[in-house]
Amino acid sequence: MSGRGLLIILAGLFVAGSIFMVTYLQRSEDLTGNLNVTYNYEAAKNIANAGAELAVNRLKNDLYWRTGFTNVNAQNGRYTVTVSDTTYDGEAAIRVISTGVANPGKSTQATYICTVYVYRGGVPPALKAAVCTNNPIEASGNMDIDGRNHRLDGTLVPSSGTYGIWTTKTFVRTGAADIGGTSVTRIDYSPSKTPPAAIIATGQTYPGGYPSSPDSILGGPAVGYPEGKLKQIAQSRVNGSQYTTNPASLTYPLRGVTYVELPSGSSWISCNIEGSGILVVHNPSVDAIMREVNSGTFRGIIVVDDILHVQTTIIGAVIGLSPLPSAGNCIGNGVGEILYSSEAIQNTTGSLAGVTGRNVMLWKE
Repeated sequence: MSGRGLLIILAGLFVAGSIFMVTYLQRSEDLTGNLNVTYNYEAAKNIANAGAELAVNRLKNDLYWRTGFTNVNAQNGRYTVTVSDTTYDGEAAIRVISTGVANPGKSTQATYICTVYVYRGGVPPALKAAVCTNNPIEASGNMDIDGRNHRLDGTLVPSSGTYGIWTTKTFVRTGAADIGGTSVTRIDYSPSKTPPAAIIATGQTYPGGYPSSPDSILGGPAVGYPEGKLKQIAQSRVNGSQYTTNPASLTYPLRGVTYVELPSGSSWISCNIEGSGILVVHNPSVDAIMREVNSGTFRGIIVVDDILHVQTTIIGAVIGLSPLPSAGNCIGNGVGEILYSSEAIQNTTGSLAGVTGRNVMLWKE
């Protein structure tokens, strides 16, 4: 081969090699860029999820928290979280939107948004009225029982309430007792000594049988309350919950789940109920008695075997378990009031969602 031919071959190889190197370097740069994009995207995703997780954990301890977080630094980036009330799948919910940003302000900045729906709390189907019982019931004295819907401060929420009384047996009103409520056609009736039949349900049959335990009142295993769950929560002391066999040992205000398990046939006399949440007074014999409920305002759900003589304010709902109360059936004989409140009930069930495994309805990435 002549020298000129060899030079031509070498020149060709040099050009081909140069083209290969340029192509290789370009592809390497593209690959590195793609890896960086993927890495930054995953970083932003992790930051967004971290912000959402912090918000969900905060809601477990404070269902009323709506402040959110703004531009919180985290993992070479930042997150912003908004929290608002909404509905999801027909149920009251809290929407958490977390926006994560990786490498903010740089050419490699990446953004990711995740949305979480947290259970806000609902009204258990068993709570059909301001007062529900599985036994004959009487109201006398200056007792007010009002099934119209109320806010936590006692103000009315029009056309959104329920029965004043719901019982599987009979109801008798005597003295100056007043009964109010909301009919199934959404008409509100103020408390009156001559309440219409539309707000008093007697001789009722509960589908599947009347609930026989506090956990079944809350909906049972299907919604996170297998038998013994409420007692377990109370014994864990989560969110200020308390369990006792001696009401004198309670600390106030009541919070979370307060579970008073009295010996068979025993009474809690002169009850101070100041506080909120779920108050359970129950034993396996279904004959624990609350007598003379005369101190404190309670906001939430009271589940009790047998209750007599309410002389203070309850905002939420009261439900009795015993079909044959040993101490009689007069729920009120003095100046007292039971005001139905879906807000108080929903706040109570929602605040316990985290410990029953129901709090996160959807985590959307």
